[in-house]
Amino acid sequence: MPLYSFDRVAIDHFRGLRKLELDGLGRFNILVGGNNSGKTSVLEAMSLLCNPLEPFEWLAMVRRRDFGRLDETKIQSLRWCFPQSGQLVNSDVMFESECEMSCGGLFPLRRLRATYRDIVGEPDSKQIERRRRLRRKTTEEDVDIFEPRRGAELTHFIEMDTDPFQSYLFGSSRVSDIEPIAIQVWEDELFFRRPSRRKQSVRSETLTPYSYQINQVQIRTHSKRLFDKSRDIVLSLVREFDEDVQEIEVASIRGERPSLYLNHRRLGPAPLSVFGDALRRAVLLASTLSSLQDGGVLFIDEIETGIHISLLQKIFSWLIRTARALRVQIVSTTHSLEAVDALLASSGANTDDIVTYHLEQTKEQTLIKRFGEDLLARLRKERGLDVR
Repeated sequence: MPLYSFDRVAIDHFRGLRKLELDGLGRFNILVGGNNSGKTSVLEAMSLLCNPLEPFEWLAMVRRRDFGRLDETKIQSLRWCFPQSGQLVNSDVMFESECEMSCGGLFPLRRLRATYRDIVGEPDSKQIERRRRLRRKTTEEDVDIFEPRRGAELTHFIEMDTDPFQSYLFGSSRVSDIEPIAIQVWEDELFFRRPSRRKQSVRSETLTPYSYQINQVQIRTHSKRLFDKSRDIVLSLVREFDEDVQEIEVASIRGERPSLYLNHRRLGPAPLSVFGDALRRAVLLASTLSSLQDGGVLFIDEIETGIHISLLQKIFSWLIRTARALRVQIVSTTHSLEAVDALLASSGANTDDIVTYHLEQTKEQTLIKRFGEDLLARLRKERGLDVR
């Protein structure tokens, strides 16, 4: 019987990944490798597997990568999730492509095939009227909204397991009951959807190196988490960084925008913004981890970001211990050899929790080397091997 939501993942033709297979996933999984070896792409692909009946998850995924809005359109961002010809495609050429993923584990999803194709047409008439009202265009400016527009259609083809035990855990239905799910994305950001009637997913969150820069949407999310069961969990991690922190709360001193405040022994109630990046990241990490209790998956890109080397082992010990207690699976990336050593030193008596995968890209495929915790410890301690 699988122990985790995912114990095996295979990815082919998603971004630069080719014939990649991760076998024997554990509680805490570390992806290492050179720049552009595909580490972040693995996190993105697995986040899509967590919510296979919601193609809009692709839009959330590309926004996380292109948070600076460097791409021309969301359509361009989506297109580059699929195999390219290697040449700049003429705008008049209709592009089509597909990628495929499969997985094993407690979550009953077994296969996901996604197809992308360029389309030309008119968005839904109700959306057009809504756009007209929201933008308050004049009649003369409104003429072109009925002209054909460039867009993209993204379709999911899904196979789910019918095992009774997994059906009980995740509400799985038979494979034949799940029809292809499609969304349309238009250059002017209008969307048309053929929605799924089912909700089958693994609770998951993705933390990027800049996620600790908390915005107002996150404030509202954190306020619910912080005043629920996660307050003690958040405080336990925050105090690893600063033992003078006595309490954490969401408040508004002047009755305006709510903010996160730390009740500090020396500073008194101080907004989170006055503290360093590491402590802000700790609040986000702890509250996110607690929200995934009992079977969720946490993806962390560049896990060492914002943490001084002297604190790595202490913080990772907390992270591994808490993930075990909450039954959360973690998949992370790192460029830091110190982070790998700190994770090994933090694992304690359980020697099967930490698994490391080294990724290397070739023209034909993405090569994977798997290091279980015992082997990784020997390679590092006895031979000093740089597994990055």
